[in-house]
Formats: sequence, structure tokens, C-alpha cells
Amino acid sequence: MITTVDFEQDNIVGFKLEDHLAEASLKKLVQEMEEKTANQEKVLLYFEFINFGGWDTVQSFFDTLKLKFNSWNKIVKYAIVTDKDWVKKQSRLANFLTPHFEVKAFCVDDRTEAVSWLQQHASDDPKPGIAVLEAMPQHVLGLATIGKFTPSDFYSINCMLEQQVQDNKDLRLYLEVLHEDGTTPDAMWQDLKQGVRYYSKFSKVALAGHEEWLEKAARLSDGLTHNINMKFFNLDERDAAIDWLR
Repeated sequence: MITTVDFEQDNIVGFKLEDHLAEASLKKLVQEMEEKTANQEKVLLYFEFINFGGWDTVQSFFDTLKLKFNSWNKIVKYAIVTDKDWVKKQSRLANFLTPHFEVKAFCVDDRTEAVSWLQQHASDDPKPGIAVLEAMPQHVLGLATIGKFTPSDFYSINCMLEQQVQDNKDLRLYLEVLHEDGTTPDAMWQDLKQGVRYYSKFSKVALAGHEEWLEKAARLSDGLTHNINMKFFNLDERDAAIDWLR
């Protein structure tokens, strides 16, 4: 069941989810989120989960939401309020759910604190173009795009790959395109080819993104990747993509 949580501040969008979420309810949620964010440049998101299941259920929910909600790039912070014990595992949230903005989890008794945290100004520090996704197999580099690639991004990528190359390990890449920023697949891939020193050593690449963007990438795949074995996945198919990369 879904109910809205209203706030005086127009750019705070809040929902309470209880028990479970059927497909019809998810569509309703996405529609309401689109309506509430349509006239906002930046959005603060509040989600309250009650009797909703464990960590895997919430992760699956957000993976599906990323696929269906088109204004994901407007969100700058969101607070998760829950009655479950995984609220203590906050270090996992940013990596698995939304690596391109600030995420914080709160216990049910701390609802007021959650709203206060949302109202604090998000950091104005320059944002990187990538986020590293943790819990990947040892030979797989997991990245999510959260903006345009920067020189510091490529430096970080090359540092992460250097030891694997020295150990003569097979390199594989999982790349999740969360924030396209108008970047076409061919432009993004040219940036990777020029910026990643070990690009030619990738044997397999799993590319995940929204369906329309993936269709463009698939049409260009031969010219983009040459000898790299590439496969395309929707954003809610991360587990399948990682299994393919193993």
C-alpha cells in the first residue's frame, strides 16, 4: 500500500510504503512522483518503509524504480525511514541504490531528524562523473555514470585497474548509465577509449541503462567495442549482468 506524505516545502516529495507493492501500485507511485517533480529543478525524496521486507526487497524496489522513473537526475538527497534493522547498514545504501546523490537511513522514531537532514543544503562540492559500485566479483570493475567523465574520474579508473593488469587478470566492466546528461553512446564510449589506459584489455562489458538509450548503444556496438564481448541489460537486471560477467 502507498500513501503520500505531505510537507510544507514544495520540493520535498514523500511516500509511505507498507507491506508490499503490486505492479499497479508501482505505476501509481511513479506517476505521482513524476507529477510532483515536474515543476521542480531539484527534489528531496522521503521514503518510509513499514513491514516492507528485508534489504533485498528494498534494493529490488529501487532497481525497478530507477528503470521506470524518468526524473531521477533531479533528486539531490533522499531519506529512508524504516522499521527494519538494516537501517544500520548505511554504508551499503549509496553504492547499491543511488550513487549519484546523498542517501541516509533513519529509524522510525527519527522521522523528524530525517526531515531536518533533508532540509540541510546538499554539498556544493564538484561532483565526480562516476561512482564505484561495491560488492563486485574480484575481476569486475563496477561503475555508475552520475555525470560527465572528468580527468580525475579516468585517473581513478586507471588506478583501480593497474594492479589487476600487473597480475595479468582478465578485466571485465559493469557500466550502469544512470545519468546520461545528453551523452550519446558513441560519445561516451569514445571518452572511455581515450581516457581509460587499459581499455583494450577488457574482455567483457555489461552495459546497463534505460531501454531507449540501450537501443542506440546496441545499434552502434560493433563500431564501439570491436573485440570486446558486450551485452546489454536494463537497470533492474544488475544481478543477471554480474552473473554474465563472472
